[in-house]
Amino acid sequence: MPDKDPQRKGYILLLKELLVVGVIIIVILVALFAYSGLWPPVVVVESGSMQHSDTQSSIGTIDTGDIVIVQKVQGSQDVVTYLDGVSNGYKTYGEFGDVVIYNRYGLTERVPIIHRALCKIIYNETGGGYDIPSLASLPDAQWEVQGISAKTCWNLNKVVEIHDIGYLHLTVRLDLSEILKYYSSRGLSPHGGLITMGDHNAQSNGTELLGYYDQLSICREPIRDSWLVGKARGELPWFGLVKLWATNTLPPNTPQNSVTNFFISIVVIIGLPIALDLSNVLLKRRGIEIFGWTKKLRVVLVCGKRGDEEAEVGKGGEAVKDADPSEPTSSGQTKTGKKDKGKSE
Repeated sequence: MPDKDPQRKGYILLLKELLVVGVIIIVILVALFAYSGLWPPVVVVESGSMQHSDTQSSIGTIDTGDIVIVQKVQGSQDVVTYLDGVSNGYKTYGEFGDVVIYNRYGLTERVPIIHRALCKIIYNETGGGYDIPSLASLPDAQWEVQGISAKTCWNLNKVVEIHDIGYLHLTVRLDLSEILKYYSSRGLSPHGGLITMGDHNAQSNGTELLGYYDQLSICREPIRDSWLVGKARGELPWFGLVKLWATNTLPPNTPQNSVTNFFISIVVIIGLPIALDLSNVLLKRRGIEIFGWTKKLRVVLVCGKRGDEEAEVGKGGEAVKDADPSEPTSSGQTKTGKKDKGKSE
């Protein structure tokens, strides 16, 4: 007997929709794992260091509360830096170069950092400085080495100034002498790696905006290949806000439009299918079927399939069935079981 309780029907519809959403999420996660080669295949952005605005988030950039897909890399050879991107035009998330995810000092128990790879520096074992080959592809006006008039990219141990970086047109003063002092003061052997920086990380000295790269404080050493988790590939905007609310780590400067867009998305994803189902039920009572065309499509498909099956049978089984019973077979007997007298035994 049909259930006539409308409230119960509403609960069943809601459960059905939630189940469908859950299945879809599982399928998506499995597909993401196959693509990224990592588990979990995504990270949630917990700060505004990659935003391109103080107050507004936007699709195509990395903002607080975004879920970012991470693709595994074998090392820095799989990463295009900002300086490399300037020369070949390669961009991701609104700027040149790749955005990488790495563990500070290789410590997996700490929250990973998601910042853009600015450049790669290579320790020069012979000279004791750093080589930065990608500087050679930049226009001469865009970079200089303090205290050196000649343009050289090799065995550098001073401050390298790189101008017009990112959407804020920052000046980055990469202090290689401080990096070398850091190693010396701790008795460590210098190594090369990636210099990284958030797109939104800047400080003003009163006259210009300076890029605040990670090796000033976040991770004093260049990022080794073994510290790399992967590089960012695609995003699901806003939905990471759920985790930040649940862990009470939502920053106060989270863009308000991200929160608004999240709730609008939830209403559309869950509310629209329920509204369609309810509308279909109400219209059916008035004799209107908004999904009636699907029945016609199903009939066409079923009839077409049956027609094909009958054609195949007609080529084989039906031909035998309709044969003349008196016609001899290969064994010398007719269909009636009698031997053909015209054939020799």
